[in-house]
Amino acid sequence: MVEYQVPGKLGEKLEECGVLLQVALDLTSIGDALNIGYHSLVSPAVILEAGTPLVKVEGLKESALLKALPQEPVVVADLKTFDTGRLEVSLAAKYGFDASSVLSLAPEETIMEAVEAANDHGIALYGDLIGHSNPYEGAKKLRELGVHIALLHIGIDVQKKLGITAGQMEDLIRKIKEVFKGPVAVAGGIKPDETERLAKAGADIIIIGSAITKAKNPRQAAVTAVRNMRPRCL
Repeated sequence: MVEYQVPGKLGEKLEECGVLLQVALDLTSIGDALNIGYHSLVSPAVILEAGTPLVKVEGLKESALLKALPQEPVVVADLKTFDTGRLEVSLAAKYGFDASSVLSLAPEETIMEAVEAANDHGIALYGDLIGHSNPYEGAKKLRELGVHIALLHIGIDVQKKLGITAGQMEDLIRKIKEVFKGPVAVAGGIKPDETERLAKAGADIIIIGSAITKAKNPRQAAVTAVRNMRPRCL
């Protein structure tokens, strides 16, 4: 059960399904993103992410074409905002995205501006804990500042160098959940067969990128991930 009010369509999806699979389309072509996004939408519990590389190459305007897919998906713009919080969140809302993201390491003023803009426009805001040396304190700060979703995120470079992925982070998810007291998303090298453990640990949104986008059969990979996490809206 969602314990924290998340605005807009993303909040409605969380209420409906209990747990969501977010497919991170960290691609550099809107055509590829549309194709994989279309085949990934195997359940009402699946939402899409316009990944940072996609937004940087194609821009918000083109990336927003994901919203035009026949399934009318919830779509997150992963902007990783570090400055101009109000401007970037407002742009995400302008182009029809249902959520955006701000870095937890951003100045408090930036996070506050992002939160205010998200609330004004009725979209959700993720606080990305990537790179934070103390994710517990980071999550606590995000809560105090009114961010809607805390994102525990193990970056790709860290995964490669240290061999760490979010798939082994059940204890950390539980602790972040305790201090944030609201929906927690988790990302970073997660495989479809790991979603059950992460959902049981308390993750509300499980984000999978390459294990779906680079799979031989992206649709089947998404089916496996959703089946394992057991949403209410399967």
